[in-house]
Amino acid sequence: MSNPNSKYASFLARLQEELMTAATQHSVAWRFGNWTARQRLLLVHERLLIDVRRNLQRLNNHVLKEEPQFRKAFGAEFQRWAHQLPNPAKEQLELLKDYTEVFADPKTK
Repeated sequence: MSNPNSKYASFLARLQEELMTAATQHSVAWRFGNWTARQRLLLVHERLLIDVRRNLQRLNNHVLKEEPQFRKAFGAEFQRWAHQLPNPAKEQLELLKDYTEVFADPKTK
């Protein structure tokens, strides 16, 4: 079994960067007094979160192809990774969860 810490480490690092970029975009958007500019920046923020969600899904698809032991170890590693994120990135991950929950197909719940 390969080590979950190293096999997807670069992928997780890239996800962290994407979450921090989204956090910056979100913060900048709310500093604008002009509603039109704020709305445009929030659309960019939404696209960034959609990209992060797609990348998380890609990661999940890769991990699902691994052995059960690896998947279990990776799940624990992913939880540690999520807990160590800087607060702005954690907030984006929470937003992503809420966003996904809002747009989830009610039939699949």
